[in-house]
Amino acid sequence: MDFNKSFVTTSTTEDYEYPDFITYTIKDPSSIEDIFKPVLYCIVFTCGLVGNALVLWILIWLKKLASVTDIYLLNMAISDLLFIFSLPFVVYSIKYQWEFGDAMCKILSSVYYVGFFSSIFFVTVLSVDRYVAIVHVVFSLKVRTVHLGIIIVVSVWTCSFLFSLPHFIFHKLSIDNTVKYCTVSFPKDKEVAMTLLSYFQVNIFGFIIPVAVLTFCYTRIILNLRNSRSRQKKYAVKLIFIVVAVFFLFWTPYNIVIFLKLLEVLGVFDSSFSTGLNSAMDITQTIAFVHCCLNPIIYSFAGENFQKHVFRMFSKLLKCMKVNKVRGSFESSVIDRASGTIRDSRSTSFTESVV
Repeated sequence: MDFNKSFVTTSTTEDYEYPDFITYTIKDPSSIEDIFKPVLYCIVFTCGLVGNALVLWILIWLKKLASVTDIYLLNMAISDLLFIFSLPFVVYSIKYQWEFGDAMCKILSSVYYVGFFSSIFFVTVLSVDRYVAIVHVVFSLKVRTVHLGIIIVVSVWTCSFLFSLPHFIFHKLSIDNTVKYCTVSFPKDKEVAMTLLSYFQVNIFGFIIPVAVLTFCYTRIILNLRNSRSRQKKYAVKLIFIVVAVFFLFWTPYNIVIFLKLLEVLGVFDSSFSTGLNSAMDITQTIAFVHCCLNPIIYSFAGENFQKHVFRMFSKLLKCMKVNKVRGSFESSVIDRASGTIRDSRSTSFTESVV
């Protein structure tokens, strides 16, 4: 196989392409598309890492996980970090090939899907949490406890690990004419059933159910707040619109393509649509990746309390830098004066000795 012309890292069973954490067909490593993707993924990785790491720092060290919402935000940030953890490996594979072995192939594919499902689940959990806190205020005092929050968090992670288990089992390192790639390989007798199950899993649990929950919760919240004159509540309504709009904008295209791939497996479309759907999957998955960078902004930094903590943190950082700068300039001035005194004394003693 000529690697420069045809290096395939798509997760492909015998007849169907599977929506994997690596879904890229490298036709020409020098093309605009294959240069643009690594650059975009590097930006997503950097922004997602910095943003979510900052959320973790503020929640743990500044807010001290003061509420059950903070616990959900913390776990959502961890989910986003897991989701983007595979990106450096994906970037390397786009430019070269899979060089990380069979174990890393299994681990990274399962980690990707743990992050994928847990991130969406925690978005859903946060929506329900806000719905209960705003619409059922009295009831929320009883149920929005740290104990129940921990139970929900453990349940979300457990479900996410279970959904990712098939990816750990069936992903493996494959070699085609000396070219290595990470791919999913379902048993031949269960190939169609497993592929359909995986498509349904992503569509139903990764989109349809969360969208239904988000729509219900935020509709009730808006109805509850529509007659409110509170500036804070009006701000909450605007934030709700942003949450729903961003979720739909970044996840809907990807899930539409997954649904079309499902119909293709069922025989609704013929194979002539495969190339277009595969390209569409590449593009929409790339768009979906960006969502993990926006979660810290939407759910954390848009809140007034978070903004205060961020401002305080940067204020302290600037003060420390200013103090260190002043201290450094003071120390250097003292050293300069001391050096000048030594030079003057030496000069004087030399003059006296000459005289």
